[in-house]
Amino acid sequence: MTSTPLIDAWQAALASEHQAFFGYGLLGPRLASAAERARARTMQQAHATLRDATQAALFATGQTPVAPLADYPALYPVSSPKAALDLAVRIETACSSAWRYLYSVAAVPGGDASVRTSAQQALIDSAVRATQWRLSAGVAASTVAFPGI
Repeated sequence: MTSTPLIDAWQAALASEHQAFFGYGLLGPRLASAAERARARTMQQAHATLRDATQAALFATGQTPVAPLADYPALYPVSSPKAALDLAVRIETACSSAWRYLYSVAAVPGGDASVRTSAQQALIDSAVRATQWRLSAGVAASTVAFPGI
């Protein structure tokens, strides 16, 4: 497996997707409403789709994608609906950061335009999901000026 700044950032983005998928499994059952639980399932599926596409893209370049961890202790505990909403925001913020970093690495001269485009879309998607969760949580500042920073 080749290690370059681009590959390392790409693998880190994939690792954030693994964690997001796992995290939604933890927080979903703790959400207060059926609508929030349905949103969590939809968002978990979006992360699974992105995870799978990222793995396939890494395989296509001859890389071995990073495997998911068996557990993610930093995501615990999720003991209440508020904790579940807070975790959802943390998950999406972490994904935004990982995808923003990949975008910045891919955007350098000689970088990979297709990776940059994919990272930009993933960053946007995570930022939108984070905003939706902040709105559900009643956070006054539901958006951030520069997601992922």
